[in-house]
Amino acid sequence: MNVSFGSSQIQEHVQAANEAVGQAIIGLRGAPANLALIFTSAEFAHPMVLKTANNLLGEIPVLGCNSSGIITNKGILKYGIAVLLLSLGQQTFFNTACVKDINGENSFLSGKELGSKLLYGFKEVRRSITIILSDRLITDGTSLINGIQEDLGRSFPLIGASGSDNFANQRAFQYFNNELVSDACCGIIFGGKFSFGFGTKHGWKPLGRIRTASKSSSNIIKEIDGEPAIKLYEDYFAKDMLELAKELRRISIFYPIGIYLPGEKEYLLRNVISIHDDGSLVTQGDVPQESKIRLMISTEESRIAAAISACEEAKRNLGNQKVKFVLVFNSAARFFLLGRQHEKEIGVIKEAFGGDTPLIGIYTNGEQAPLKSISYLGQTYFHNQSINILAIGEQ
Repeated sequence: MNVSFGSSQIQEHVQAANEAVGQAIIGLRGAPANLALIFTSAEFAHPMVLKTANNLLGEIPVLGCNSSGIITNKGILKYGIAVLLLSLGQQTFFNTACVKDINGENSFLSGKELGSKLLYGFKEVRRSITIILSDRLITDGTSLINGIQEDLGRSFPLIGASGSDNFANQRAFQYFNNELVSDACCGIIFGGKFSFGFGTKHGWKPLGRIRTASKSSSNIIKEIDGEPAIKLYEDYFAKDMLELAKELRRISIFYPIGIYLPGEKEYLLRNVISIHDDGSLVTQGDVPQESKIRLMISTEESRIAAAISACEEAKRNLGNQKVKFVLVFNSAARFFLLGRQHEKEIGVIKEAFGGDTPLIGIYTNGEQAPLKSISYLGQTYFHNQSINILAIGEQ
């Protein structure tokens, strides 16, 4: 496996794509590119970027999306394009697929369709991992995941992210070959001679007593301990519903809801994205009825420690394999919380894997991953505020 990286912050679309892709092609030193990962800021979510990349690369499979921030070895790009090219060995196999027009009613079926498309041609090949990229405005991410794993298997490793838009509540575009799509989920499955290590952490700790989501449906918590759900925040902050609504973004990021899942090592986090007139809390991700929940809290130190722990877990799972590149899916909420210290979090990743190891990733508005390390082959969940480290090696 050969890997090469390129980036550009030129303002004009075609020139920027030419520069970023051109750098990556030169970095491969004559090896043929089989696959491209392309991440951009929102300004470069444009058909001409993909058309230019395809012209230069010869229409190889392309997967990517736009984000409020692109993670690279050079730092965080808030504006620009980043490209990672892979030249894979003959014993490494992959397949890409995409499903469009996803809404809350057909999320499961769309996921099942994507899983079926990804498996095409993989009947006799040992499968390793699937990576997905989806629109942040898909309302039922849990059903989408369940649908994908209907054919792939509930314990098959599935890692993914929803693109971010700097909290503007707008669609994030996905890139699939030469297409710019939304309301979509695109994915890739790897197999054959392919190895990886994965770690996911968040760094939030429980606050206060355990409570019960006594009445909930999908991503709406109607009652907690038999009372309107908003009372959880009203009691803690001594503020009424109108006051909480004005500060909801800040409160939700600093104090998300944690769901306790028996047998898992960490709580599953849920951000509150809106409040209904009846006091129901609308969360980014489902909260099953009768879930045991708590308010959660973190510090800068605990979040940085979580990033270090996620890197260590990924390295441990990869074993003695040489790391070819690192893919990072990091919550945009963490970027907001760290402020000017966000480079510190990227610094610990570079320190863990070495400054010369190609690094690429995005800030997300939702992540998909198992809670446990990948060696446990645990069930995949929809996450908020986590950092996910995927270290790719070669057997």
